[in-house]
Amino acid sequence: MPDDSASVQPRAPVARPQGRARAWLALAAGLVVGAVAGWRYGLAHQGPDDAVVLTRQQVAAQEAAMQQREAEARFLRAQLDTADGEIAVERAARTEFETQLQSAQSEVGRVRDQLAFYEQLLPPGPAGSVDIRGVAFEREGQGLRYKVLLMRSGRGETPFSGALRFQATGTLKGETVTRDLEPLTVKAEGGGATVPEAGASLLALQFDQYQRSQGLLDLPDGFVPETVTVSVLEDTTVRATRTVKLEF
Repeated sequence: MPDDSASVQPRAPVARPQGRARAWLALAAGLVVGAVAGWRYGLAHQGPDDAVVLTRQQVAAQEAAMQQREAEARFLRAQLDTADGEIAVERAARTEFETQLQSAQSEVGRVRDQLAFYEQLLPPGPAGSVDIRGVAFEREGQGLRYKVLLMRSGRGETPFSGALRFQATGTLKGETVTRDLEPLTVKAEGGGATVPEAGASLLALQFDQYQRSQGLLDLPDGFVPETVTVSVLEDTTVRATRTVKLEF
């Protein structure tokens, strides 16, 4: 019987594929390279040691808070601008008031100087006597406009109280007549205001040193005045009188 063992030949060792080892090596090398690259990137982009990382919600909240502060700042600036405008208006008003006050003071000084001048022109007489210093008339429509300046010599102890009367002499229906003229409108300066009563021919007076009175007198229909006599009355006593011839 033939020997089978002599015919069996030994097997050659089977070589393992080397592709798998290479793949593992490549993967390991890639991991190392990636780790090194990541480490270097982290070093290049890392912040300071005390850096704080915020989330998107936190960043949005901070931006909203910043916008709110900016809005408050704009509101405060608007209020400040408004306050500056009000201050400017108040300063302008104060400047205007100071200007008017200076003008009024200058006018008072001028009037006092005029009063002192008029007092020097007054003839010597008892203190408190009244004089008619000026009278003027001009025609205005159906009326007669007048201006009268009254003054007292010296200084009386009490204000003068009396009345002003206007008597006109002229022609009416071809006849010479005298009529008392009634004041329609009156403006008094330097003394108390005078208001004529309806149908009154006397104009009330009350003043200390001087009074400038002007107004409009009513003329009867068809009456042509030629002269006007102005009288200052104290009760029923005539204290001063002046007659003016009309030239119009």
